[in-house]
Amino acid sequence: MNVELIAYSSPMPYQCGTACYFNTVYNPMHIIEQAASVCYDSEPDFVKFKIAKGCAKTGHLSVYEHAYFTFHVKGISRACLAQLTRHRHFSFSVRSQRYCNERCSEPVFPASTDEDQDGIIADAYDYAWDAYDRLIENGVAKEDARMVLPNGAPTELYISANARALIEASHLRLCSRAQQEIRNMFDLMKKEIAPLSPEIAGMMVPQCEANPKYQFCTEGESCGRHPRLQDVLATATLKQLEEADEK
Repeated sequence: MNVELIAYSSPMPYQCGTACYFNTVYNPMHIIEQAASVCYDSEPDFVKFKIAKGCAKTGHLSVYEHAYFTFHVKGISRACLAQLTRHRHFSFSVRSQRYCNERCSEPVFPASTDEDQDGIIADAYDYAWDAYDRLIENGVAKEDARMVLPNGAPTELYISANARALIEASHLRLCSRAQQEIRNMFDLMKKEIAPLSPEIAGMMVPQCEANPKYQFCTEGESCGRHPRLQDVLATATLKQLEEADEK
């Protein structure tokens, strides 16, 4: 798997006399801070990003929609793509199995399997690609021959998303309960953003880590990092009842 950040929100170049200035290293938090400042009729803070950070703390994440990122992703499975496209605010341009020849593609193996299980999967992949090759040789259109390809077939795509969409998707996809492949992908996306905007990368965390003061798991089954929300509420209710009895 390979993830590369190829574009991000940056300001228009500006003129100063006869010189034209470009910010070659630009933190998209500047755009977010500037957009957020108008909400409160305040001067933007382009050093500490106080307004933008304050908005994040209060859940006012709409201002984070002004910053965009575009990634080039190679080597993820079609199964991972199916999960990825459930994020409605992402934009995708994906290699087409209808028009591209998928012969000799290198399939993706699950991270959770062992050597013996990989052998079983490899045999299934060999059978699927052999069937695909024979169909192509017999004149079957690529769009129909692709029906025999597995979920492990690799793909390549470009993804664009605003900072809010990335942050909120990360809450789900960096969770320990998410499948390893998509967790790895979001971890690589986070690492690509970090040198550019450590503030935005710092918000790309599992849901249980989104609020440092109140850490709990919203999943039905917790990985054990934090207690489940329903258990926290049950404990709080029991404590309230005990305190009421004492009174």
